[in-house]
Amino acid sequence: MKNKYISNRSSELLVYFNQQDQHYFEFSEAKQALPQSSESAIKELLSDLVKRGLLMRLKKSLYYIIPYEKDAGSFMPDWHLLAEPLTKGVDHYIGYYSALQIHNLITQPSLKEQIVVARQIKPS
Repeated sequence: MKNKYISNRSSELLVYFNQQDQHYFEFSEAKQALPQSSESAIKELLSDLVKRGLLMRLKKSLYYIIPYEKDAGSFMPDWHLLAEPLTKGVDHYIGYYSALQIHNLITQPSLKEQIVVARQIKPS
């Protein structure tokens, strides 16, 4: 398990999102949580939190908070709940094989989440 010591800045950030019961956040929200910090300091902080196993980087500027008691190497958030932040407000639904998995209509687990969107989104 990685070193999960939490600094004052790390604590401020994690407490801010935990008080809002928010499991994921974007870089812009981190800037709002730490208004007195510079953009480069926040980027460095987020990078450090990812290295220490406290955050998971989902894509550019999107992070998921890993529960403190979980091991970052084996932790995987609920894929179905990640559809919303990954699509950034674009009309979408979980479809195809993933939808079958939600309704327990398949025998083999799916290792990919299939999200159908109204317009194409550039992957990052």
